[in-house]
Amino acid sequence: MALSAHANRTFELPACVPLILGVARTRRAAASALAVLAVAASAAGCAATSSGPAAAGGTGAPASAGASAASAGTGSTPGSASSPGAAASSCAGRAASATATSGNGSGQAPALAAVQFVDSGHGWVAGAGRIMATSDGGASWTRQYAGRADLNQVDFVDGDHGWAAGGGTLLRTADGGATWTALAEPCQGELSSVHFVSPAVGYAVAAAPSGSLSPGGPYTTATGGTLLRTGDGGATWSAVTSAPANPQSACFANADDGYLGTPGRIWRTTDGGGHWTLALTEPASSGNPTTPADTPEIQCAGATGLWALFLGQGAATGHAPYLAYASQDGRQWHGVLEEQFTESALRPGVKLPEGPGSYPGPVSAINAGTAVFVGYTPPLGYGVAPVMLASDNGRALTKEGDVGTIDEPLAAAFLSQDQGWVVGENLKTSAFSVEATSDAGRSWTAQYTVG
Repeated sequence: MALSAHANRTFELPACVPLILGVARTRRAAASALAVLAVAASAAGCAATSSGPAAAGGTGAPASAGASAASAGTGSTPGSASSPGAAASSCAGRAASATATSGNGSGQAPALAAVQFVDSGHGWVAGAGRIMATSDGGASWTRQYAGRADLNQVDFVDGDHGWAAGGGTLLRTADGGATWTALAEPCQGELSSVHFVSPAVGYAVAAAPSGSLSPGGPYTTATGGTLLRTGDGGATWSAVTSAPANPQSACFANADDGYLGTPGRIWRTTDGGGHWTLALTEPASSGNPTTPADTPEIQCAGATGLWALFLGQGAATGHAPYLAYASQDGRQWHGVLEEQFTESALRPGVKLPEGPGSYPGPVSAINAGTAVFVGYTPPLGYGVAPVMLASDNGRALTKEGDVGTIDEPLAAAFLSQDQGWVVGENLKTSAFSVEATSDAGRSWTAQYTVG
């Protein structure tokens, strides 16, 4: 499909610890795991192939809730992932543990944390103990996985081949989710960023070993991670030893062309990670020179396009710093938007347009010149999730409506300027929902709700 087989790949922001400087930042999109429990290991890939496929996925779907006429599916008990076989020598303890036939995760991850659509009909959402699928644009949903895995990522390269990850679990399907196979995670650590470009080839960032948190505080990912590559669909992984230090996020348009985010920097490769060039350095913080470099979340769009969201450190008075940049060729970059209250003090010379919320939310790249930003503004009661369309290569910004019943958005997937989906939480009811729009975010329909 278009855009490096991921027309609607989303930023799924790192997990964070709430309550800093008196501000409750709740889950700042726990969709991208902060894997501080990862174990140190050798640089060579050593994840083991798992055993046979999961039991057949069922067709039962919990009933939708909210302002939706969506119908619930019918059928049998959802399938579960099979247990992997013994891991290779130095990683014997790293086998995935996703063998339960029912469950709702451990409770450490949101009930719904990730979303992806490969076309207007077929999409998936994942969260704590569940993977849900639709083949009719969200009118009905089928539960494909129920178990203990705290899933916060879902990644499909086409309608058949996909992966779900989080909480020390990596699952794979080759039949659209009818069956899922549990793979062993690599011994370099828990996967915090997974990006496949074909059924065989993928890249991922394995988070740093325990104790290697960045000095910036709880709102950034760990530094000291490892960029990994697989050529067998995630069964085994190898470290990309030439990659810049401290990778935090990665995306690739194909097996050769890709970007890597490290603290305050974006790097580019055109030979599959053999060589890297510095593509963008975030403007330095002149307002507070001791502030650590920001965490970049990046999203490829086409062969050379990129959208980058830099996540700042901490939060105060209901605001958290962030700023976004875009490039269509990997050489020329321009600022798109920022959280002005904090960034104007940290980087007074930048002066970008105001972003959609006082906290950063998920972003969905539609193409190299167009993306949708969803924000979060907790100072407004329980908060709202405003939507902003960035067009004309990010130089034109249009404010749309707020996302339906969701106060805190966690992930977004847009196929076009008009059609998109957002998952997140209603903080008043503690329910998690899939919300859909067909008019660029001006109106929304709740398609599936849990909790």
